[in-house]
Amino acid sequence: MDAINEIELKQRAERRQTISDAELLASLMAHKGWGRYMALIETVAQNYHGTMMRPVETVWEMPKAEFAKGVLTGLSLASQMPALKIKEAQDLRPTPADEE
Repeated sequence: MDAINEIELKQRAERRQTISDAELLASLMAHKGWGRYMALIETVAQNYHGTMMRPVETVWEMPKAEFAKGVLTGLSLASQMPALKIKEAQDLRPTPADEE
């Protein structure tokens, strides 16, 4: 029974942390600096997109395209993470114990 209680306590703590993170990220996204951050991400992404879309002339240029693809994936994740965390918090089902 102790293990079940520990699991429940851990889950409640994780839900509270997710909700807290979502609130902080929502305030971050509401800040005017968020628009600037997104503009910077877009600028960097455009540079790497150009690298990735250029045809390679030799097989030795393939790592550049793969690196650019990795950077674009990371930038995409960085820009989407706050919205995903907010969505995760909204999807949480509160339990009666969470109300305490």
